[in-house]
Amino acid sequence: MGFIAEINVAHDELVLVPTIERHPNVMIRYEYEVEADDAVTYFVSLFTDEYERLEASMEADPTVSDPIRVATFDNRVIYRVQLETERELVPERCAKHGLFVFTITSGSGGWNARVHFPDREALMEFREYCREQDISFRVDQLYESSASDDGTYFLTEQQHEILSLAYYAGYYDIPREATQDDLAEQLDITDSAVSQRLRRAVAELIGATLDDDRTPDESSPSND
Repeated sequence: MGFIAEINVAHDELVLVPTIERHPNVMIRYEYEVEADDAVTYFVSLFTDEYERLEASMEADPTVSDPIRVATFDNRVIYRVQLETERELVPERCAKHGLFVFTITSGSGGWNARVHFPDREALMEFREYCREQDISFRVDQLYESSASDDGTYFLTEQQHEILSLAYYAGYYDIPREATQDDLAEQLDITDSAVSQRLRRAVAELIGATLDDDRTPDESSPSND
């Protein structure tokens, strides 16, 4: 079953930490990353209506480059940035040990992450990586995953990517702001692949949120 840890990691060269330190009252949420042509792209949400000030900070932030605004909402702005630091937010070598990251948000001069570890070896590997990189590592809370994981759903990286992109691009808006062709172009895949990924991701969410004890007949309105 493993366990869930609430951890904090911080270092001046960790992605967007200089921006986080300049704007401690603004929450930044890591969404996902994409690697292509030896470049790593991060998508992050900034929960603020004063995004122009943070945009200027990101422009001056040495850990990222080329910040591009993807979408703007009433209280949140989505940015795409290029990674310019070797210190990984989610180390690949640690991911190989089976850790699963639920959320990563800014806080305490760095990043707060809620992570599922399959065993203590995976946690020790993460801590060892942080020590090697001189990254501050602190466990704020630790508990059994079975105690707090009811109803949690797990999406694959592709499913998370396609849902995030579709949501932020306006695919689910009314009227729709983006088409499957638009999503396919951004991901450099076919529109058929986009359709399949969206269906599977949505099916995973529906399966995780519906009450399994109720059958379709029980959920249908009575004809009496």
